[in-house]
Amino acid sequence: MNWILHLDTDELMHPAGAREYSLRQLLLDVPGHVDMVIFPNYESSIERDDIKEPFSEVSMFKKNYDHLPKDTYFGMYKDSVRGNPNYFLTYGNGKSAARIQDHLRPNGAHRWHNYMKTPNEIKLEEAAVLHYTYAKFSDLTSRRDRCGCKPTKEDVKRCFMLEFDRTAFIIASTATEEEMMKWYNEHVVWGDKDLKMKLLRKGVLTRIYSPMVIIQSLRESGVFSSVIASAPSLSKENFLLSIDSSNSSRVSASVTLPSRKVGRTKESQAATRKALSVESAAFHEVAVPPLSPPVVDDNDLISHN
Repeated sequence: MNWILHLDTDELMHPAGAREYSLRQLLLDVPGHVDMVIFPNYESSIERDDIKEPFSEVSMFKKNYDHLPKDTYFGMYKDSVRGNPNYFLTYGNGKSAARIQDHLRPNGAHRWHNYMKTPNEIKLEEAAVLHYTYAKFSDLTSRRDRCGCKPTKEDVKRCFMLEFDRTAFIIASTATEEEMMKWYNEHVVWGDKDLKMKLLRKGVLTRIYSPMVIIQSLRESGVFSSVIASAPSLSKENFLLSIDSSNSSRVSASVTLPSRKVGRTKESQAATRKALSVESAAFHEVAVPPLSPPVVDDNDLISHN
């Protein structure tokens, strides 16, 4: 394994800019001195409220701030937001892949860090993470059902960091099914054809078909169903037992080390702990949270018009 990447179940990689449409090829082309590659995220822009399989039904995406001319971003900001709290419904700070090396650790779900140095990072100009957020109407209720917060503006801050998530949770917790559908169409679904065409022409919205075609082909060929069918079934209890067994094996192995290695092992472990305690203090950073794209207020709009 050469690289590690944070990716959620509602995301796909879009390795544009590589010699072939391949994440493997894209990462092979990264210069050897680079430790971390940042993929700006694009957000799904659905055109119907009855999407069932987002990966194979959605082709329109809103581009990231980092992949747009700043004049376009600021000039089209109001049209792009459509009354929502931010340019994107959810996060806008992308995801990153890190080259496997000693002392690597996750720095939140969006970045990586290293205990011994500041990673050398680059941001890709074409490749992106495709984030299919709230692409299904049922995503409203599924988020509601996995959170125990009260549907109040204050209490919901305990569960969600981003404003749209908070609003969506309150709507899903207090509105009727009909009211939820109306809100979903107003804030998530892109039903205004004229606005859609305007933003497509300006490059704020874009069409991306490759992931859709690949997913459809894999599904139709039976690859997904055969992989699922052949995967071993592992219950939660058996999974925990397997971890206990693995840990016990490691303990046994460490106990039976030849005596001539024990001294060096203890010294090495002590040196490592000391180095990590010093360096981690020097390089300590707060984990990078999901962040919204740049917000534009009325003064910004005036200055960029």
